[in-house]
Amino acid sequence: MAKDLTDYSTVDFLPAELHVSCGQVLMDRRQQLAIVAKRDEVQVQLVRVQSGMLRLTTHTAQQLVDEWSVAELPCEEALLSLQSLGKQLGATQAARQALERLVKCGREPQQKQLFA
Repeated sequence: MAKDLTDYSTVDFLPAELHVSCGQVLMDRRQQLAIVAKRDEVQVQLVRVQSGMLRLTTHTAQQLVDEWSVAELPCEEALLSLQSLGKQLGATQAARQALERLVKCGREPQQKQLFA
């Protein structure tokens, strides 16, 4: 059966774009928390737990759309939670510095939708 070209309930035909801001809180399908530390036109860097440690990871727009969704958690709570995880599990220097920059910023980011 061929795909119905008028079916607008799916978004697989839309090009992926980065509709996130620094400090935005995301969650993957396994309910793991991440926060956007840095972004540019092509990719985004997330602070998240990976391989049992808090790390700074880089993702393309397509990876972000495929694997992550917007979390309903305020930025302050996410920062505290990730800092606590960093103390428990350990964190890379890049991840610690990214969290410190977000804490110093001190303002709640505008939460955007991944599918805009």
